[in-house]
Amino acid sequence: MMAGPDDLDVEKLRVDPEFEQQARKSKRKGWQRLCTVVPRAWELRLLEAKRVSTYRLAIELLYLHWYGKGNPIAVTGKVAEATRLSDRSKSRALAELERLRLIEIDRSPRKSPRVALHHVPAK
Repeated sequence: MMAGPDDLDVEKLRVDPEFEQQARKSKRKGWQRLCTVVPRAWELRLLEAKRVSTYRLAIELLYLHWYGKGNPIAVTGKVAEATRLSDRSKSRALAELERLRLIEIDRSPRKSPRVALHHVPAK
């Protein structure tokens, strides 16, 4: 037999008020990036770039530079993941940014490359 609408216990379907209140409190809205500043020198040099991955990585590096207060940036797998790049695309984009003289790369064995940005004005 199938249960009809009269056979349902509505009380069993109600949400516990304490649980609902806790769920509302736990939903925090974190800080989100609204924009990234691109210096004019970078914009002009990126016109010579051949890959879209170079643009993606350049914008992410600029954001990390502003957020990290100008310190050298370790270009890890998480940076590549944030820009949706494969490891190979990441290394090609780094090489192209270096060729465009926008960054200087410090490579160490068994470590992520560290990048210092050029032509970025101070805040």
